[in-house]
Amino acid sequence: MKTSNAFLFLILGLFSSVSVTHEAPAESNRVGPGKAIEQFDAEQGFKMSEKAMKSLGVSFQSLAGKGPWQISKSALIQIKQSKAVYRRYDGWISMVLVNVVSESKDALVIKAIDLEPGDEIAVQGVSFLRMTDSDLNAGTVDSCAH
Repeated sequence: MKTSNAFLFLILGLFSSVSVTHEAPAESNRVGPGKAIEQFDAEQGFKMSEKAMKSLGVSFQSLAGKGPWQISKSALIQIKQSKAVYRRYDGWISMVLVNVVSESKDALVIKAIDLEPGDEIAVQGVSFLRMTDSDLNAGTVDSCAH
């Protein structure tokens, strides 16, 4: 899905009351209670408010049983040669690298060392999670790759 840059910057406005900043994202006033991104930790990922997830159409599918797991193709993120999904565990959302075992028209079968039964995989709104993750992990807003 291609999205115009103007739309992306409009969406980023949901996450920040500051349009341009040179502060490190974790140190800025863009993260905290009552904001779209409630918490950020470089190791654990980020916690997004329920209101923000609803506004962006983010939804999750729970993984049941031992892997490999079948998921919707909409869950997959491809970055260069790597493939990943966004996992939510205990409220924290983070990217997890996966191996695609097989695929059909609408679904993928994946496996990953870092996934466990009970983890939730984002299946809708994945592009917004990717954009949020990139922004939070960038040194400055100006250097983001979205």
